[in-house]
Amino acid sequence: MGERVFTIDDLAETDSVCVCLSCRLGAAFAQHLTDLRTGFPGQVTALGHRGAGPERTAVPHLVALRLGKERIDAVVWEEMTHGQLAAWLPYAEARARVPQLARRIPRLVAIRQALRAGTFTPTGEVAAALDSGRYPSFRFFVEHWPQINKEFSS
Repeated sequence: MGERVFTIDDLAETDSVCVCLSCRLGAAFAQHLTDLRTGFPGQVTALGHRGAGPERTAVPHLVALRLGKERIDAVVWEEMTHGQLAAWLPYAEARARVPQLARRIPRLVAIRQALRAGTFTPTGEVAAALDSGRYPSFRFFVEHWPQINKEFSS
């Protein structure tokens, strides 16, 4: 499945507690994830203006938003229990990268933009995954970070 690009119209149709752009985008993205994650334990919870609760992990999602003719990247945060995180990322090695990469959002956005612009062309498994229809989501970065980081830094 290709990347979902949200528009302002998508945000107008959300049921969000707060009416700010960030919360509306979070609510729209949470609904999108809920529709995709069949069999996922629990419900998708966007964080909005608060941090993750006890025994929870804050997971960023890189979301494309179309504003007029421009496509911009935004970040929405999802709160996950340990069970939800394990269901979403089954490999412990990948789960361990979540906090590290959550602190590198500007770098991840720069890589997404370089991929879109064609100024970064990865090789190997990363290229094969992108060629098969994957897009550079936060999960994609977590799963492929060692190779992406090495190639983008070269």
